[in-house]
Amino acid sequence: MRDFLIFGHNYIGDVLMLTPAIRALKLKFPESRVILVVSPGASPVLKRNPDIWRIVESGKIKGIMGILNLFLRLRRLKSKELGITKFYICINFLTSFKFSVIGSLLSKKQIGQDKGINNIFLHDKIKFEKSMHNVDKSLKFIEPFYISEKYFSRDYIYEVSEKDVKNAENILKNSFNDYGRVENFKFVLFSPCSTRKSKEANPELFSLFADYLNARGFYVVISGAKKNVETSKKIYEMIENKYMSVNLTGLTDIFILGGIIKKAALVVSVDNGVMHMSSAIKTPLIALFGSTDPAICGPIMSDKTYVIDKKKECYHCFRKNCSGDGFGKKGIPDCMDFIMLNDLEEGAKNLLK
Repeated sequence: MRDFLIFGHNYIGDVLMLTPAIRALKLKFPESRVILVVSPGASPVLKRNPDIWRIVESGKIKGIMGILNLFLRLRRLKSKELGITKFYICINFLTSFKFSVIGSLLSKKQIGQDKGINNIFLHDKIKFEKSMHNVDKSLKFIEPFYISEKYFSRDYIYEVSEKDVKNAENILKNSFNDYGRVENFKFVLFSPCSTRKSKEANPELFSLFADYLNARGFYVVISGAKKNVETSKKIYEMIENKYMSVNLTGLTDIFILGGIIKKAALVVSVDNGVMHMSSAIKTPLIALFGSTDPAICGPIMSDKTYVIDKKKECYHCFRKNCSGDGFGKKGIPDCMDFIMLNDLEEGAKNLLK
């Protein structure tokens, strides 16, 4: 029995981009058990992943006590539940020194990114081009297992249950009086916010696009986390036809959100977890980029995906906060403010049937 300890990332999108590698690993070793360590914020998107045996939430690993707490939890898991002295191998997708130390103490071998002092804890050191897409980077980490290409796919693994769809339908019915009564009820989901302000577009852009969609018979749903309430409120207040729009920011969990994405005719999103969930669910998607590069962290491209990346002078900086003049004046990065309504309209013409 091979027991794989995997250290994953902190955000939903980053974690979803690991799922093709985990799927290939399980196809090669179907009897193996995968234990994945991720942040509490990212773990819900993996709850129903059939390839993962156990999810361990890392929490905030601060100081010696935080590191010791995680170490002891994993040691207890391997000895009491798995009945082993050490994990078969640790696949460490992180570059943190502390995780490299934990992985080396708990596993017979460790695979990780070739990086400085971490290398002394690694059996296999993985190198890749910085411009490589994150999905392809994750697949590089499993190359030491000589997995056949027939097991490789770039598709994300995410399951939407019938209950998720039913709950989504209920919240839509409570939000729109027309839902369930109007034949061919169609709506577009907006996800305008991100963990980084440098990835967000002008709220007015979304409100103008909502007006455009409403005029063509499409209802609009605005989504986001509780911390995004103010931004979503700005968008909603600028929409002309509020009868055909609703703001659900802070009112849905990850599972209901998956059901809403499944039901949506189209998703319009900046670079965030919803963008990657939409790609996994294969819902038509317009993805807006500026400070980040879709060639590295964009959705899986298909005929259902339309990427807007206007390539302003300072684009793809990957900074958390923009230093441009526009950001200082109105809180919108110059690269994202360069996206116009006609760009979204062109995407809608390509994707909405």
